[in-house]
Amino acid sequence: MNTPSLAPTLTDLQSALDRAERDLVCADMIDNSQRRGIEMDEARRRRDSIKAQIAIFDDAEGRN
Repeated sequence: MNTPSLAPTLTDLQSALDRAERDLVCADMIDNSQRRGIEMDEARRRRDSIKAQIAIFDDAEGRN
């Protein structure tokens, strides 16, 4: 039986990066400064994590 891969594809990662960047822009528009800071920090962490995953993916592709 074939099991689907749990690893995200580059397309999945790029889509997630787009969402994270959009979330960051939206968080910047929150008028409550405390909530704005929390939401922006979370969006930045998610964006940076996805960028790191894409870099690993690109490095692996470059080796082949």
